[in-house]
Amino acid sequence: MSSCVSTNKGFQSSPIISRNVELDPIKADIKVDEKNKLKGESTSTYFLMFRVSGDNTFADGINYSTDASAGVMQRINPLKLAQSGRLNSVRGAAAYKALSSGDYDVLVHPNYTMTIENYLFVKKYTVSVEGYGAKYTNFRTEKRKVVLLENGKELILQDK
Repeated sequence: MSSCVSTNKGFQSSPIISRNVELDPIKADIKVDEKNKLKGESTSTYFLMFRVSGDNTFADGINYSTDASAGVMQRINPLKLAQSGRLNSVRGAAAYKALSSGDYDVLVHPNYTMTIENYLFVKKYTVSVEGYGAKYTNFRTEKRKVVLLENGKELILQDK
């Protein structure tokens, strides 16, 4: 008997889906570690549509500046859609490995290299990523500015 285990870790997220809630904008500084370049690599192998090997830890919430499946949504092709999902999974695993090498919140200026090897019924996806790790610091709220017009004059007030 065997079982599967997978772990996902989210990065860079702050959704608020509640209605009728007004918040002061939150600001933070980002401190980029320019001395240390992060690297991560992941490989997954698929037999037909089943993954037979690969990593089980992924970084969720990673946005890719380029999409390997750029033309897919123009014409729905199930095979291309499956390949896009597989690549995103392998990219997420590579990003997880890179970010796990230190205490970082975000991967800055990531460069992905993707290789797909095709065999008769087997596909092997390899993704490597390089970028800089960064940490969010100095969280603060920004006070809202209220502009009032009185007799054609503008008054700017700070909330307290």
